[in-house]
Amino acid sequence: MDHLAYCAQFIPPGGKVIDVGSGRGKLACQLASRGFSVSGIEINPSYIAEAKDRAFKERVTVDFRQGEAEKLPYPDNFFDFANCAEVTEHVENPARVCQEIFRVLKPSGSCYISFHNRFGIYDYHYKMWGINWLPRTWAERFLNFIKKQKTDGAAGRQSLSTMHYFQYNQAISLLKGIGFSTEDARAVSIQKRFALFSGLFLGLYYIILRPLYFNSFHIRVIKSL
Repeated sequence: MDHLAYCAQFIPPGGKVIDVGSGRGKLACQLASRGFSVSGIEINPSYIAEAKDRAFKERVTVDFRQGEAEKLPYPDNFFDFANCAEVTEHVENPARVCQEIFRVLKPSGSCYISFHNRFGIYDYHYKMWGINWLPRTWAERFLNFIKKQKTDGAAGRQSLSTMHYFQYNQAISLLKGIGFSTEDARAVSIQKRFALFSGLFLGLYYIILRPLYFNSFHIRVIKSL
């Protein structure tokens, strides 16, 4: 199941959706083409321009706005679903972003949200294996030495030492502290795919793959009534 299909299954017909960190607008436009009422919030003005151009070319309506994920310009209890994919590592305050998503979701509304794994073996931001297994000071020196260091800018935090990386339990604690209930999207997928043998695969996933292999955690959160 691709990400579009995954999100769509949780949205009622004609439901209101917000894409937090909507980037160049691909997912937002895809959701709009399915008949959902879609809003996109993005901090990078050049991405907003590209997203609006995409919506025009694809003949869909999306309310794209430039702004910070920590200050969503929408009323309380407004959206049925939120998407926040590969965003939390780049913002100034991930906890505040999660609080804002909780605020704008309707009761029983849900959100797909990802957090970058502090100890994932492959870092897709830098396209490097093992960089997250090093102490950050060593990693920074190595990146500077090979001249692959990134700097923070219009698209948010990009430097390895300034981005927000989490361990799974840290992310879950943050979300539950705000009031969300949570489910690990990958664990749910494993249960559905392997059925009777899911226990074996889940054990491998919980012990090795989730903490040390996958570069991010995929979590669905639900706003309790």
